[in-house]
Amino acid sequence: MNQKRILLAIAVVLSSAVAGDVLAAKDKSGHKFKGSVELQLRSNNNISVAPSSGSGFDFAELSEFGEDDPDDPDDEEEEEEEEDEGDDAFDDLVDVDPDEDEIEEDDAIDEDGDGIDDLLDPNIDNVVDSETRATTKLGLNHKYKFANGTTSWNNGVKISTDRHGDRDDLDKFNYALTTGFEFAPKGSRHTWKPSLSYVTLEKDSSKFVSTFVVSLAYEFEVSKRLSLSATYNYQDKDVSDANSPDARIDTVSLGADFKATDDDIFKLKVAPKVEDSTKVTRSSDAYGFELTYTRRLPWEMTGGIGYKFDSVDNKNLQPRREDDNTTWGVEFTKEFGKSFAMGLGYETRDRESNIPGKDAKNDSTYIEGSWKF
Repeated sequence: MNQKRILLAIAVVLSSAVAGDVLAAKDKSGHKFKGSVELQLRSNNNISVAPSSGSGFDFAELSEFGEDDPDDPDDEEEEEEEEDEGDDAFDDLVDVDPDEDEIEEDDAIDEDGDGIDDLLDPNIDNVVDSETRATTKLGLNHKYKFANGTTSWNNGVKISTDRHGDRDDLDKFNYALTTGFEFAPKGSRHTWKPSLSYVTLEKDSSKFVSTFVVSLAYEFEVSKRLSLSATYNYQDKDVSDANSPDARIDTVSLGADFKATDDDIFKLKVAPKVEDSTKVTRSSDAYGFELTYTRRLPWEMTGGIGYKFDSVDNKNLQPRREDDNTTWGVEFTKEFGKSFAMGLGYETRDRESNIPGKDAKNDSTYIEGSWKF
């Protein structure tokens, strides 16, 4: 689909959303519209192991800390408004934005020019490419809460663009659509969120890969301080290149959010993934986990530190290839009112492989800003 047409469609949806929000505010029909714009500028000293623009650390936002005693059962209406403010229809999608490693695997990149795909290449890759990436994201969300107060219908549209300094072949254009229901019975600590999503990625001005995602998410509020979650995603990935294999992907993500004190939040996520394909290069098993700690600081600021580990076993390759990736990250954010925030962060990512010459490291720093409306 032509990018200009997509952008025009987004503009129409945005205009309708703003108009609908005004009407909803007048007649209280149960409709809620919101949106966000995000900009990030990131440096990478080795783009081949750079993180995906969609897979940053899940640090807690300032709104998650709240102002009241987390064990106080009063003010339910105010708490509900805060939950709606932080809700994103795409929160439960896992690993649907390919990073540079995955693009290399699908697109058969040969960086060292020896005629062998880098994924299979037993030789040392001589090229280490430093690149700056600029990422822009626009998200629109619609929620309709039914009269029973226990069920809502969520819709979302998101577009994302990546632009690199000298590596035009890594420039990307993503757009995604999602729709689904949320069941949260009054007085119950359980929430269910079934949804259907479509995600596509364009590279070199043409569609590169698309995927349908069927998702079932479940949340359980153990207490006001601890919540548990589980998400199952089934992806049907369609790669446009006839020489690249399609894939079926099953992902299970288990998570826990723990509010240790009024100023300290820990988050844990564990996500195994199995990918099957008709071609051996796309049959792989993967698992990983992420742990973050976020501290509320003075002057409407937060500081966070995070650790990620993921292991990918390309089980059908000859020779068999296994990669272990570890990432450390720190981030500081500052909110300017409820609508605008800025962040500054640093990440270091290491890849260890059983194939000689495939070990690599990338250090990156980034500055970002977000506006919610």
